[in-house]
Amino acid sequence: MITGRQIEAFHAVFSIGSMTGAARHLGRTQSAVSRLIMELEKALGFTLFERNGTRLHATQEARLLYDEVKRSFIGLKNIEEKARQIAAGGNHRRITCGATSALSGGLVPRAISGLMQRSSDISMSFKGMPADDVVRSVTDGSVDVGLATLPIDDTNLHIHWIGEASCVAVLHEDHPLAQSDSLSLRQLHTQQVLTVGNPFRLRRTIDAALQASGNSSLTRIETNTSLNAVMSAREELGVAIVEPVTAYGIPIGGTVVRPIVERIPWAWSVLTPAFSAADSGILRFIEQIEITAHALLPDFIRHPPEALEKLHTRLFQTEPGAPDAKRN
Repeated sequence: MITGRQIEAFHAVFSIGSMTGAARHLGRTQSAVSRLIMELEKALGFTLFERNGTRLHATQEARLLYDEVKRSFIGLKNIEEKARQIAAGGNHRRITCGATSALSGGLVPRAISGLMQRSSDISMSFKGMPADDVVRSVTDGSVDVGLATLPIDDTNLHIHWIGEASCVAVLHEDHPLAQSDSLSLRQLHTQQVLTVGNPFRLRRTIDAALQASGNSSLTRIETNTSLNAVMSAREELGVAIVEPVTAYGIPIGGTVVRPIVERIPWAWSVLTPAFSAADSGILRFIEQIEITAHALLPDFIRHPPEALEKLHTRLFQTEPGAPDAKRN
């Protein structure tokens, strides 16, 4: 039988990376933590940690298990927080938000600032995560509000609305092209283009636009986030083509942002769990996200949830759920 103490010990050892550190964190002896891990391994039927001298290495099985354990601990933390609020007799509302890295860095903090100015009865918790993790966290109720980029094909969600804006170019302030008020993709034919690497999301749209401009053989530097591409542009490694939230929401000294003549659309959705109705605090936060997006993004468009399939087709030339709409 698996016990709560075993899972607690596993969570601590995996998170901290050592038996000694986990024992210190849990207020137990190292031998007690080690015994709990061995008991858990016996109950599960597989090894969680490979021991190499004094060092521990999590197995693949442990990594898969940790994904579920982590969500459970987040849920437990939320329950404890809510219980404390109820016991205190207050009406204070704590909202949890999960968003992709660009949105959690460039948009969410601004939206929270606006919300706090309007609402004194709300506190916030938010974190960045991959789009698939945002969807999973909303689906299982680990977060109250999710902001995830398209494509979205999970039907067990409530989509409040979909935001769309144009990608932009970011380049070093001394770059010759920085003198232009806007840039066409043809002007980038001789430039090193810095872009995100995921071929199933924004990269797919960027590649289609570059190819349509006649640029099919350009060498690129790829990265996993728009912020990395912008930082590379600051180091004069090329011109970054990125979504606009990072470009406008996280301004980096030494760089300039320029609109691209050819529209390269980027879209994201605002999500809540399908199994529970959004309360007034969540609705106020979602409203503030829209207000913030309008203020931050020059060409922001708000689409109703019914537009999802048409947006999938226009942005990715595929229907949601099709094999080539796979999300990484």
